[in-house]
Amino acid sequence: MNKRCSVISTRVKPLDCLVVVMLLSLAACGPSRLEQSYGKLGQGLPDETSTDVTITELDKGEIEYILSAARLERFYDRRIIRAYEVDILAFSGKDRQSTKLKADSTIVDDARNLIYAHGNVKVNYPEVNVNTTRLIWDRNSNELFAPDRVTLIREGNILRGTNLRTNLSIYPTQMDSVTAEGYVDQEYLDW
Repeated sequence: MNKRCSVISTRVKPLDCLVVVMLLSLAACGPSRLEQSYGKLGQGLPDETSTDVTITELDKGEIEYILSAARLERFYDRRIIRAYEVDILAFSGKDRQSTKLKADSTIVDDARNLIYAHGNVKVNYPEVNVNTTRLIWDRNSNELFAPDRVTLIREGNILRGTNLRTNLSIYPTQMDSVTAEGYVDQEYLDW
């Protein structure tokens, strides 16, 4: 038996081989876009840890807020305080109206003048109660932002929505995807 074998021969120039090998090595051995490396957050250990702490923040001699926490961690270089099981009593406006904020944990960022509240966040105004899971308090403008689901309760009436934007006096208040439960007097309806 005669076996036939066909061989295709091509002439490959050494320069073409070198180019192909270089392209393959660059494409195959380089880092994948999926394998990105990121730097560490660099949080490290706190400079100070305290338990059962009360902090009074003053602004021009007047109390801006009083923070009470079961545990507190300070990071001096970043001007950050992490607090756990937190109660904050904030004062705003000329009449120094008080607002109470309660959360599982907060981060007070003094460098940017922000307070981040996380977990079972409850804000109690004289007339309105706000419940959410996350809240950002911009102390520069005294505005509150809650990007998650929010429940507002006023006189037994309930508003639910997302993306709350308001201030420490709760008026005006803006929310997205709002639903409501409660009783509305006929005089409030404007047909």
